[in-house]
Amino acid sequence: MFPIEVSEALDDTPVFHDDVVGGYLIYSEGPGRLVMVDDRAELYGIDGFTEVPQARGGAPDWRDTFERWEIGQALLEVDDGLATVLIAEGWIEQDSDEYFILLGKP
Repeated sequence: MFPIEVSEALDDTPVFHDDVVGGYLIYSEGPGRLVMVDDRAELYGIDGFTEVPQARGGAPDWRDTFERWEIGQALLEVDDGLATVLIAEGWIEQDSDEYFILLGKP
């Protein structure tokens, strides 16, 4: 599954996402869309593939990741732990469907 319709609401701010969504964004938007991580593991190393899943789970250091990347939006699966955390922190739902939610920084 890919966030085909929900990703249309993305703006130009850096967006937090997982590797599958990153691959989709590169495919759908081309090289102009900067992604945090995609499914090309050799480009990111172990750090890229541990930081994102930990943050997606709602680990306490998600704020460090968001600050470092200057994240303004988060495109997450609706059942990601981080979606619940961000909503509790006041992030605003910008779009969603059955599988994905796009949240914007308050």
